[in-house]
Amino acid sequence: MAKRPLTIPDSELDVLKVLWDRGQATVREVLETLRAAGRQWSYATVATLLDRLETKGVVTSDRSELAFVYRPAITTQEVRQKRVNNLVEKLYQGETGLLVLHLLKSHPLDARQAKEVQSVLEEMTGDASRKKGNDSSPSA
Repeated sequence: MAKRPLTIPDSELDVLKVLWDRGQATVREVLETLRAAGRQWSYATVATLLDRLETKGVVTSDRSELAFVYRPAITTQEVRQKRVNNLVEKLYQGETGLLVLHLLKSHPLDARQAKEVQSVLEEMTGDASRKKGNDSSPSA
């Protein structure tokens, strides 16, 4: 049977973000951090979410002490990549360019980010030489 793709719902992502920020945490420490951020979850809810994340292989736990200590087993970049891939497949039928166009049109970039995007596009299309004034077309 084919392995199902990893899915991390927003609630699990909230818990994972705490672990990324802290490096490691107990259920109580995660709960306190989330409550400070406005989440009104119970201890049992956080414990359940951590258990789900561990079952998925996204976090590991040290169960040698009374309070289990959880650590992330996946990086933020890995999760971003999986979620963006899922978004492209589900909303843009695999057309990455459509997502990029949507983002560029609906979410303004600061000047530094715009230059970085422009540079990436120039590399992809081979236009870097024209930008630098090295256009070798004959002059009239």
